[in-house]
Amino acid sequence: MGVAANFVQKGTVTATLGSTSTFSFFYWGFVFLIVFSTSIWGIGQYIRTEQLQGTLEQLFLAPVSRVTIIFGRFARTFFTDLAIIGYTALLIGLLGRQPIFIINPLMFALVFAFLELAVLGFGLIFAGITFRIKSFNILANLTQFLVIGLCGVFFPLTILPTPVRLVSLGIPFTYFADLLRYAAAGSSTILSPVIELPLAFGLAIVTFLVGLAFFKVTEKSAQQRGLVGTH
Repeated sequence: MGVAANFVQKGTVTATLGSTSTFSFFYWGFVFLIVFSTSIWGIGQYIRTEQLQGTLEQLFLAPVSRVTIIFGRFARTFFTDLAIIGYTALLIGLLGRQPIFIINPLMFALVFAFLELAVLGFGLIFAGITFRIKSFNILANLTQFLVIGLCGVFFPLTILPTPVRLVSLGIPFTYFADLLRYAAAGSSTILSPVIELPLAFGLAIVTFLVGLAFFKVTEKSAQQRGLVGTH
């Protein structure tokens, strides 16, 4: 986080955040990235790992919903994420003497719930893609870097060229990262919070429903073609 801060023009981040610090900007971006990575490595990679081990087909033959299996994996990674965020905050507070606090806990919890719902939906999309694309690591790394670069995870969108910024505004996770920082550190938002909060809720619902539908369709197609356990 400290290295990334050196590449942001002086005053740009603090002007965007208002009274909050550059450290807070990068820290909450780090928190967002931990949660987002769950969708790729916690859910999508889970399907790929089961394929490589040769256990996915047997797992999917169990008399339970496949989506339920994914949900169970998601719950595990969810609590792992909370543990990582918690001990990171503790270490930074004790060793780095950087106070970490949340300005609006209620809104933060609400935005975090929206983010988790969207992450679950995106994870289902990645799990579905795993049935079709076997070069998982390349796709996962590319997606992660694109989100970091386009969603303003470690820098404000104001430093991006206008054409790139327009692309960023079309990505749902841009708003989740933005609102997470707003609720935690009081930074300025892309849109008015009165507009951006319900927008984020709608995007979370849509992302989840699209992910759920996509996973069911690709799973059914993979079963019909005998590709569930193919690696």
